[in-house]
Amino acid sequence: MKPRPTLKYFIAFAALLFTMHELHEIAHTSVGRLICGCWGQRDFNVWELCRGCSEGSHLGLLATLAGPVFTFGMIWWGYRLLGNQDIGYQSLGFSLIFANMPIGRLLSAILNSGDETYMLRSLGMERNAAAIAASVLIFLIIFIPLRKAYLALGGKQKIIWFLGFLVLPLIFDLLIVLGLLNTLLNRGILDNYWILGSPMIVSLWTFFVLSLLWLKRKALFNFFDTVP
Repeated sequence: MKPRPTLKYFIAFAALLFTMHELHEIAHTSVGRLICGCWGQRDFNVWELCRGCSEGSHLGLLATLAGPVFTFGMIWWGYRLLGNQDIGYQSLGFSLIFANMPIGRLLSAILNSGDETYMLRSLGMERNAAAIAASVLIFLIIFIPLRKAYLALGGKQKIIWFLGFLVLPLIFDLLIVLGLLNTLLNRGILDNYWILGSPMIVSLWTFFVLSLLWLKRKALFNFFDTVP
């Protein structure tokens, strides 16, 4: 199957990308809310349990685990959709795999950061050993979905499409969310905490990307084309 994305598809994919980022963070804080009974504060990529809750308990690690579980679940849901006979669902599956930035999870572990490495260190593993173990674990989790996504691509430029979707969403997310939006938040723009433990700018961004995804969702079914 050859990729034939339109501008509408790329807008929908960007909305899916940012929505997956937000839902990853909300998975952390929602489980933290269930454990602690109160919302911890967060920005666009850093979250915490509410004051005093994390002290003396390993239950807080469940909140750390929630983000990767959500993200890897979405990646594997995309893998399952790629096996669907309907080309529209295959397009959606391909989009889900890469909108969850699998290479970002792997790079974070390699650089000795990220949820997976933090969890292993919290369980008593030495810092470098935790990074290696987390990197291997993440690679094993994402390899099969990525392999299937690569094999689903047709045409002479399949490697370019694959590498583009593997790397560019991460760069785009870093520039927009961590670069632009976190900078605005750090400068005090709409930084008053509002709902779900989030500053107003975070919540407004979440509502915006969810609304955009809903409006453009049908375009996510139009990445692949069976026409040669």
